[in-house]
Amino acid sequence: MVGKFVSFLIVYAAIIIPLVVLLLVCLFAPIRAAARTVMRLVARPLLLIAVVALVYDGTRTLAGGSGFVITSLAEHWQSLHPASLQAFKAALSQLHPVAWDAAGQRLVKLPAWVVAGGAGMLLAWIGRKRRALNVYVN
Repeated sequence: MVGKFVSFLIVYAAIIIPLVVLLLVCLFAPIRAAARTVMRLVARPLLLIAVVALVYDGTRTLAGGSGFVITSLAEHWQSLHPASLQAFKAALSQLHPVAWDAAGQRLVKLPAWVVAGGAGMLLAWIGRKRRALNVYVN
């Protein structure tokens, strides 16, 4: 019985661990505050990467006479660290056979600045500091 439970946890760890973290973030205020701080800290480098990728594409567009140049995330990833791209592909394929075909390929074909900027803006928005709300009851 214990062996089946452990094998279940190992197989579905990619789903179980984020759910446990999300549960902890939702239930405990100190963990929620720390998670917001981490999200803001991760958002800034992602936004910086998006700006660098946009400048890279803009520079190549202005320098070359061939027209508008857009570099996909896969091209940047392949030139920087091809082994991790293959590991990402294998991990998505292992998670679900259709995951790489349906979502992974579409994600890495997008321009790098769109992916990094979108992720950075989403994390910055989720991790933003909320204004204190004063509620008065008569």
